[in-house]
Amino acid sequence: MSFGERFLRNPDLFPARPSGEAWGERDLELDLAGGPYLFSGLSPAQAEAVGERFGELCRPAAATPAVAARLFRMAAGDFLAFDVRGWEYSLDRDAAPGALRLAGLELAARLDWRPALGGALWTPDAGGERFGGIFENFCRVLVAYRLVEVGGVLLHSAGVVRHGAAFLFLGPSGAGKTTVSAASLAAGAEVLSDDVNALLPAPAGAGRPEVVKLPFTGDLGDRRGGRRAVPLGAVLWLEKADGDELSPLSRAAALGSLFACAPFVNSDPHRRDALLANLARLLAPAAGPAAFKLRFARRGSFWSILDEKWQQSTPALC
Repeated sequence: MSFGERFLRNPDLFPARPSGEAWGERDLELDLAGGPYLFSGLSPAQAEAVGERFGELCRPAAATPAVAARLFRMAAGDFLAFDVRGWEYSLDRDAAPGALRLAGLELAARLDWRPALGGALWTPDAGGERFGGIFENFCRVLVAYRLVEVGGVLLHSAGVVRHGAAFLFLGPSGAGKTTVSAASLAAGAEVLSDDVNALLPAPAGAGRPEVVKLPFTGDLGDRRGGRRAVPLGAVLWLEKADGDELSPLSRAAALGSLFACAPFVNSDPHRRDALLANLARLLAPAAGPAAFKLRFARRGSFWSILDEKWQQSTPALC
């Protein structure tokens, strides 16, 4: 199946450049990792929906943005309608050296590097009930690519703060990230997100990388809370088991785990090398985090093992 055929009635008519009829004259800025991000061309209802979804991270456009994107109208008839019950949603993506095309449910978008990264989103939704999800799906991809440009990575992960450090729990869908997040909340820890988190180099260029909170949470976590950066304590690859066990993960295995959990960019042949270079720097022996495989049971007692490890070898974890 070629690009866009799952979602678009006429994929060959996909916009070749960021142009069209804007929805309105509203501009707003999102304070997300790698930003700020400026979005223009919104209708009042769209701007209100974004403000409701992202809370204090949304503010009037003021500072010079790091990344700019525009919103345009697209007819509802240009999109295919179908029953999505029981269907796992994923965007269609088509990567080229200077651009990335996206197609999804009531969503057509592109990223362009001409010369700097920018974006465009076409949708038939004027700001209704589904607009927040459409906008967020576009933002996730935009942020993922922007983070690579600034030396970081977007990770499909659960980010948990305990002992003043961030623990990143990684694994494929169904590995237990939400289960671990719920158990962590019960243990008194803070969940940044149980879905995706940003990992960035230390601000001064030395020291531990930082996990930066994003509002793209899954079932748990505070979507509307302000941005927060926490030093990375450990990376943990999840594996469900009958009991709890912690074992070291080699640097090569940790690198592979992070790469596997870096959505969008890890399947882009034109930008995978930059992603791998970022991950190698973030895991460099001088500043890289401890990495483990965590085999855990659903009863949620794994924190006793992690806490004990922390107390025994805090320098290795933080």
